[in-house]
Amino acid sequence: MKSVLHIAAWLALAVLAGTAAVADSGRHGRRGGDHDDAYSARVSGDVLPLAELLAIVHGAIAGEIVETEFKYDDGRPVYEFKYVDPAGRVRELYLDARSGAVLEHEFD
Repeated sequence: MKSVLHIAAWLALAVLAGTAAVADSGRHGRRGGDHDDAYSARVSGDVLPLAELLAIVHGAIAGEIVETEFKYDDGRPVYEFKYVDPAGRVRELYLDARSGAVLEHEFD
């Protein structure tokens, strides 16, 4: 009976550890929290809504967006949009997240 209680206690600890790890990964994300950073910047009014930025991107590119990343570049909030152009090449478009200005447009 004592070994059953030990096993149950170890299982409970394992479940709690797993729950804590999942909660922590939600806060920090796999890339250092870029989703949380983007959300915080948007809530504070520091950046334009993503829908507005996507409208700018769609006006500046021909192709399909395959990845979006939010980051700070020298303290400036920046969105990086990776997309595949009609020729099948992967390209990157960087936007200033505050103003929507195109900062850079390059091949990946």
